[in-house]
Amino acid sequence: MRHPLVFRALLGAAGIAGCIAVLAEPARAAELAARPFSIHSILPRSAVPSAPSLFGTVALQIRGQRFEDEWERARRDASGLPQMQQLIAPARSLTPEGQMAYVQAAVNRQIRWMSDATLRGRHDYWASAAETLAAGAGDGEDRAILKMQALRALGFSTRGLYLTLGRDSVGGPETVLLVRVGPRAYVLDDTDAPPYAPEHRPEFTPVLSFGYGASWVHAHVRPTPSGIQSGAPVAAAAATAASRGGNR
Repeated sequence: MRHPLVFRALLGAAGIAGCIAVLAEPARAAELAARPFSIHSILPRSAVPSAPSLFGTVALQIRGQRFEDEWERARRDASGLPQMQQLIAPARSLTPEGQMAYVQAAVNRQIRWMSDATLRGRHDYWASAAETLAAGAGDGEDRAILKMQALRALGFSTRGLYLTLGRDSVGGPETVLLVRVGPRAYVLDDTDAPPYAPEHRPEFTPVLSFGYGASWVHAHVRPTPSGIQSGAPVAAAAATAASRGGNR
């Protein structure tokens, strides 16, 4: 299982309002973890540095307690590990695009897919890059985290690396790595596909993104009669209602 049962159901729900309401409601959140996922602040888009507003979404900054431990492990620097140095050695002389392609292929080839339940006897554990390298196996989150740390070890800026949880309309819940290189963005998913631009994956719906220094919930913009896209206000209103006990 790639995500807890409640979160898997959430990813399939219709609309960002339901996403925020369920995650913000303490009673529901207790089903996910002892520490609830709560929204402490949602900031205007202009106040969010390097927000991953991709896949036709506006990324709104949040602070979620539910994933604090998982993200703490995910962002641990593994650059000094001999296994990491061995993994990235063939990519050192490549261009950034070549390095991304190499890491995507190498991690998917060397780290066999295995569920958390099988590998660790528990659900929804985000392994650090060191743990995944030692085990030689991991699930979608684990492999995305290892790719993130491999690119970091190759010199990619942490400001351009995002772990994104979402849902594929065909494959279901999925975790991908988003990478910014200059003005361009790339997706490293959990398939054998080379890195590609977000617009080439319309079937993927992002829900939550985690970056170095901030986390975001994705609001999907939609046209209004006046032609203005209104994803951000809709999400903000939903968050406000959820914080007041609405959408129960």
